[in-house]
Amino acid sequence: MVIGGGVHSNGLGRNRADFSEVGLAQRGGMKLNDHERERLRRVRELTEHDLSENLMPFWAGNAWDGEYGGFLTRLDRRGNRLDDSEKVLMMQVRMIHSLASAHRHGLRDQGYLDLAGRGFDFVVQNMWDAENGGFYFSVRRDGTPLSRRKNTDFHGYAMSSFAAYYEASGRKDSLDWAGRVFDLLQAKAADGDRGFIEDFDGADWPALNSDQMNLGSQTRVKTIDMHTNVMEGMMYLARASGSPRHKEALRNLVDLICTRGIHKECGCSVTVFDCDWNPLADVEGRMTTSYGLNVEMAWIVFDSADVLGAPRKTYRDTVLGLIDHALEFGFDHTRGGLAAFGPLTGRVADAVELGAGRLLKSWWAQAELLNALIQASAYTEKRKYLDAFLKEFEWVHGRQIDHECGDWYQDTDWESGRPQHTDKGREFKTSFHAGRALMRVSDAIGAL
Repeated sequence: MVIGGGVHSNGLGRNRADFSEVGLAQRGGMKLNDHERERLRRVRELTEHDLSENLMPFWAGNAWDGEYGGFLTRLDRRGNRLDDSEKVLMMQVRMIHSLASAHRHGLRDQGYLDLAGRGFDFVVQNMWDAENGGFYFSVRRDGTPLSRRKNTDFHGYAMSSFAAYYEASGRKDSLDWAGRVFDLLQAKAADGDRGFIEDFDGADWPALNSDQMNLGSQTRVKTIDMHTNVMEGMMYLARASGSPRHKEALRNLVDLICTRGIHKECGCSVTVFDCDWNPLADVEGRMTTSYGLNVEMAWIVFDSADVLGAPRKTYRDTVLGLIDHALEFGFDHTRGGLAAFGPLTGRVADAVELGAGRLLKSWWAQAELLNALIQASAYTEKRKYLDAFLKEFEWVHGRQIDHECGDWYQDTDWESGRPQHTDKGREFKTSFHAGRALMRVSDAIGAL
């Protein structure tokens, strides 16, 4: 394919310290031969092209609601709106994060920072519950409340996004809002030294994605997914604010996740726990793990260590264990690509009792595996991680990305790569995971 757009320079305010996110600058890079360097140079060209000419134009060009403000994210393959009746908090703040990060990455001529700012203004002006505190789960197109549920997971993403927008824009009010969300979670969602509850509005909600986790009618549970997303939000906030209070909370949550959220014998996370962090089975009596969440958790723990000024070796075994588990049991070594979920131990392909859905290759899991593998390659200088990274990128670029219409397909078939459907938005999908991966991979390779 013809590569356009070139490799964008880093934005003003970025410096070598920012590359601590991936570790390459700290270690001076791997000892690569000329062939490997050329392959990575080509990967960087493709990531920059896919970011600047494909992914970001699709979402920035189609999602903004010019009439009421905010983002409409339920889109078909070509960016046409499938449903404009609801604006979900997570989708709004993920778009803010992605647009602000793209600007900071160097895409300065597309109006992304301005669009992120207008999205930020929409959220704080329309989605905040001034009487009870917290953001509504969703609003109607015109910004009036629709679902008044107060979900902890969504507020973790709000912290991430407001901090990222502050780093890109310098707007102090966005950092203040990130701190306000942090304070709210500490006051209403914190469960002592046992992490956080899933929702904090007093209602007995099923866990987010309860159907996907096959939890049936179980409530009052704790998910590793939510805690990882709150950890991510605290990491971005602590990095932006430098506050000792934010760092202390981040340190406590990282340690809780690493000691209670990961199965000691299997080396992977457990999907769901009771309120005291005892692992729970699904309605069929099975325990499962999410490979994508495990590898996302891995790089966030390393980034959190950097923010805290802690040595990465403190978390080395945990982080590499999560990545190794995903590669051993959930990775397609023939074609590339990571399975959706599987058993705590054993190859996902053999776990037929979990159904065919386990083998779907979801866009977000592929993005997070790219993040984890490029970081593990730099940290360990082990060829197995670099080889897996290159195989994974081949899958993503060849099968997961829609080169004709833009964006990434949500779920693709294990063998053929055929998309399960061609809609782009649906419930939880924007440019967030894919855009972050493309930026981090480009930055990592650029630091070689």
